[in-house]
Amino acid sequence: MPVATDLIIERGGNVTIVAANLFLLDLAAQGPELAGALGVAAPASWPPEHNGPEMFAWVRRLLEEHPDEPGYNTWFVVGDGQLCGTCGYKGPPNDAGSVEIGYSVIPEAQRRGFATGAVRLLVERALRDQRVTAVRAETLPEGMASQAVLRRCGFAEAGMRHDPEDGDVLCFELRRAY
Repeated sequence: MPVATDLIIERGGNVTIVAANLFLLDLAAQGPELAGALGVAAPASWPPEHNGPEMFAWVRRLLEEHPDEPGYNTWFVVGDGQLCGTCGYKGPPNDAGSVEIGYSVIPEAQRRGFATGAVRLLVERALRDQRVTAVRAETLPEGMASQAVLRRCGFAEAGMRHDPEDGDVLCFELRRAY
């Protein structure tokens, strides 16, 4: 396992998130190897939805493009001591001060609070950065469980937009309280 001081880790309740680095990304496609490197139990299935090779390649590019912004990328979600998903930012804060987040949990770990816990940790981390004025997220209109996660974490619906790949998506936002 990488030395703990080499990892960026956030903890809350029964959820721990660990920021991806190049070493962990090399293992990301294989659940047992990644779980072993993190020192946690391997999942029954891996990777979670929307976490194929293209996504991990995109995260690698993000890490290489923003080496001075550690943590503004993908994080691995550990729930109750088991690797169970991913969450993260789609990059560092933009010029307007917003960051966008995403998350995905493997099917057998859903409905256990792991996504909610991971999103809360991402929001708390983002809002510690004084540049961040808003945290955003998008979900499909039929993604009721995902919408519930966002609402539980304090997000409000902020409209809809058309995504060329996904079609119509609901936009959510949580603004910094001043």
